[in-house]
Amino acid sequence: RDPHSTEGERSRVAWAAMPEYGEELKQNIFWEWKPYYLNYDRLKGWIKEMEKNKCEKAINMFHEELELSLQRVHLFYLQQEKTLEKRFKECHEKTIQEEEGLDDEEEVPDSAEHANEMKALDEDIRKLQCFAEQNCEGFRKIAKKYDKNMRAVAENSDLDFSLPDQSLQDRVISAVNKFPFSDAAHRLTRMKEVLDAGKQGMNRQTSFIRHSSFGRLVSPNVELDAPLLRPQPSPWRNNASIARKVARYTEGTKAVMVITVAVFLLYKWNPTPMLTRTSYVVIWTTSLVLCFLVRQFAPDIILMCATLFLTVCGILSQQDAWAAFSNDVVLSVAGLGVVAYAVEKTGIIDVVFSVLLGKPASLPIAMLRLFVPAVLLNVCISNTCVMSCLMTVIDKWSTEIGHPKAFFLMPLSYLLLISGTFAIFSTSTNLIAQGLLISHGLPGFNMFDLAIPALCCTGVAMVYLILVVPVLLRRFAIKDESANSRKSLQARQMLNRYDARIQITGRTFKGQTLNKSELLNKLSGGMRDIVSCERYGAFVHGLSEEHVLELDDILWIRTTVEGIVKLFQVPGVSMLALDLSDEWATVDQSSRDLVEAVLDKESPLIGHRLGSAKKYRPEYECPIIAYRAFNDNQGEDNASVDSPGAGADIGATPETRLRRGDHIILNAASTFYSTFKDSSDFVVLRRVSGDGDGDTFEKEKAATAGCILLGLVALVSTSTLPLLEAVMVALAAMVFFNITTMDAIVKAVKLRTVLTIVGAFGLGKAIGQEGVANILAEMLIFLLSPFGSRGLLVAVFAATVALGVIFHGTAVVVLMFPICLEVAQSMDIPIHQLIAVLCLSVSCQMLSPISYQTNLMAYSTGGYQFADFTKVGFGLVICIAVVTIPICEWQFPK
Repeated sequence: RDPHSTEGERSRVAWAAMPEYGEELKQNIFWEWKPYYLNYDRLKGWIKEMEKNKCEKAINMFHEELELSLQRVHLFYLQQEKTLEKRFKECHEKTIQEEEGLDDEEEVPDSAEHANEMKALDEDIRKLQCFAEQNCEGFRKIAKKYDKNMRAVAENSDLDFSLPDQSLQDRVISAVNKFPFSDAAHRLTRMKEVLDAGKQGMNRQTSFIRHSSFGRLVSPNVELDAPLLRPQPSPWRNNASIARKVARYTEGTKAVMVITVAVFLLYKWNPTPMLTRTSYVVIWTTSLVLCFLVRQFAPDIILMCATLFLTVCGILSQQDAWAAFSNDVVLSVAGLGVVAYAVEKTGIIDVVFSVLLGKPASLPIAMLRLFVPAVLLNVCISNTCVMSCLMTVIDKWSTEIGHPKAFFLMPLSYLLLISGTFAIFSTSTNLIAQGLLISHGLPGFNMFDLAIPALCCTGVAMVYLILVVPVLLRRFAIKDESANSRKSLQARQMLNRYDARIQITGRTFKGQTLNKSELLNKLSGGMRDIVSCERYGAFVHGLSEEHVLELDDILWIRTTVEGIVKLFQVPGVSMLALDLSDEWATVDQSSRDLVEAVLDKESPLIGHRLGSAKKYRPEYECPIIAYRAFNDNQGEDNASVDSPGAGADIGATPETRLRRGDHIILNAASTFYSTFKDSSDFVVLRRVSGDGDGDTFEKEKAATAGCILLGLVALVSTSTLPLLEAVMVALAAMVFFNITTMDAIVKAVKLRTVLTIVGAFGLGKAIGQEGVANILAEMLIFLLSPFGSRGLLVAVFAATVALGVIFHGTAVVVLMFPICLEVAQSMDIPIHQLIAVLCLSVSCQMLSPISYQTNLMAYSTGGYQFADFTKVGFGLVICIAVVTIPICEWQFPK
């Protein structure tokens, strides 16, 4: 405290440090009652709209919202009070029954169940009193804010704003005093006194209120200026959060301790003199890296920290540790990503495929017409870019030709993976293998040395997928053209449904049945999509089309994206935020879009509650209105929900923890999509409402970008320029022809990918130079040498595929390369033969949807089950192995 500051200055500082009421309300809110609070943020939003637009519509919307909020709080309070009264009487009657079976001298038996019931009742009374007092204060605060802002609008506006004689704050306080919830403290006091007396062991002579309603206990007048009781944070929630953090820390510590003890015992045993003390440090570091990668820690952070640790320990020199920063292969990977991004932004891929796909009559022809041009394009552009561009094209095209998109998305992902090995510059894993060869003083591959093996594997994969996918995924097929069959297909396609809640806020719906309200026409599955109806905290199950709607009813629904979009556009229906943020208030509804997002492992939301999502990504500034979990049951029907109020089956409550692959729908600003489209927070981000992606298509720029891309391929394939120089020339040409800008290029560089490669290079160098790779290679040779060189190739293929299920492809190549090098030297197998098998096998990340980004993209919109990827992918991996090994032996002989 500054002794020289004035009292006024000190009071202003103290006032500035006080939290805003809206934020305080969010921190102390009871989330299960959230839809029945006054919508403070929305009311504040309408006040901002008045200041911004100075229109009568915003003023009318504010007053209508305020009136509806008063009615909503009032009716909910009465319903909860009635429920508490019923529970209170049941508790009292149970006590009377227990006492009537005893003599006067005997004491009431101590029933743990009865005590818990009284404790729960006491807690619910406290909650209801807090709810009432929070809303009383909220109404007063928002009315005071309205008066202040309206005076400012009237003073600064040229329009004629006439202010009433009595302030809104006075009118609101007068109105609130007429509602029972304003008198909650007195109305609930008698019940609390009786409960407190019961806890102290009072006998049956105690006077109970058995028949009077709480409204007759006290005078309705209440002093609103009295200090308000603020609800304290739930100790259970805090303790649970602490317990989870302790459990996660303990679990990670246990893994580190186990690895440390195991490596220490191995060091003491020292089975071979080839391993030095520093070798065991490398083994310990590599084991920890693998452990953390399995636990889904960010690979760039883990690998960079591992390389830094080995450098600090003196095991790696600075030149060896960070040499990849100056490696032309690493720089080429970064540059090719920028080229692909610039080409994608022009929209040329969408246009070309819209022309090439056409309308084939049969499914095999349709698959061929998609696969062949996609494979050709994959030679020039990264598979992730091709997949993201084609997803929207396939979505529309599959509907037009009458075949489900599930027959195209997963097979396309697999083909893009294997065909990406066609040229050395086609994928980052090929480039990493090339860079490792050169860094070890070995000759690298020619640009198209892997073309023949890759082409053969791609052809086999294409035939396999065309034949097998319609069989293994036959549940998606339309067996005939009858209406029943198409209805069955529509039902199966609806299985990818989102959990959401809508609240009836429009007066036009009051008294209407579900059938007459036309809400059923908006839902993709009609009545089947409505799980339950919540009316002021009480749930109504088994709804029919004749169910009568009332204001403030909350419908718990599970419906498709299309259903969410249609409901979002219905006036009088509010999409409730699952992250406890408030509905956006705006006069211009076109300024808001619905955006579907699939969370990636880099998202800061991962691991946190749905209800606290805004805390960890406040810059999104958009509520989450629908949620679909990433789990093994995707694609299975969960139509029945028994107790949505408890969150047992509805799947989306504020306590739900977000995971990688979870789907959310955001009520976002119109600029959100363009701002976060390329963010690493999301695997997929797409608009599901609005006017499209917002990227304008310009024919001249698209054609120029296509020519530059073809020129890049020609320069590299003819060895006119090295890859890095060719990439730089292509980027310079794109800037010159105004296809992109330098700022866009800088933003498009995937720095985290570069850091992952650099860290992996350093760790791989340590594994090789400290003899760890030599020991692993000797073990591999000892076990498989009886099977000859082909047995070792099979082992390398199998080990790479197994590691690829969990680890990033770059890390797998770097970890396996030293082993392949030692095997080649010991068994006199051509190193290029082993590395070719390594490059092809690392592309076989086909056994789960989380193995690779394109798989996760397909899973996010294809309606697959988790096991579908294993069923289709396992057979494909076997076919690729059968083709790869003999062709690589032929292509790279001794």
